[in-house]
Amino acid sequence: MNLLEEIGTRLKLDIEEVEKIELEIGPVASTAAAIREPKIGVEGKFSVWFLAALALAEGGVTLEKFTDEKVNDPRLVRLRKKIETRLDPRIGFGARLRILMKDGSEHKAFLSKPKGDPENQLTFNELAAKYRNAAKLAISKEAVESLVKEVEQLETVRDMRDIVKWAMKD
Repeated sequence: MNLLEEIGTRLKLDIEEVEKIELEIGPVASTAAAIREPKIGVEGKFSVWFLAALALAEGGVTLEKFTDEKVNDPRLVRLRKKIETRLDPRIGFGARLRILMKDGSEHKAFLSKPKGDPENQLTFNELAAKYRNAAKLAISKEAVESLVKEVEQLETVRDMRDIVKWAMKD
């Protein structure tokens, strides 16, 4: 949902003013994220509707947001009910988006390759941010930051045990 995260962050839309969202997705998203009405947090990971609503409303989809409370948040539930999806096999892993606002304005966007694709690579800082978000659930902040620093200087590491020690520290 990188496209929606970007739009949510850039436009800072008032989600209560959204009339309708048209989202065209490829075959992977339409099958892997096909839970229309998630009820528990983990189901949110498999719901293109929840992922889209979350990305637009909050500008970021992070692991700690997959909670029962979040998938049942009334404002996100209202927003995801405004989302219509269509399958377009030509899109692959990309997405096409059209947001219609209550005032008649609209926002359109297309992403042919999601962030992280070899043709739309993550920068080191983007990758480090994703790692920090996931790793903080398992290891200390000190270990996370040390690992990021070590990986950033990977070509100078003489012994891989120097990196592994931080992952095993906690």
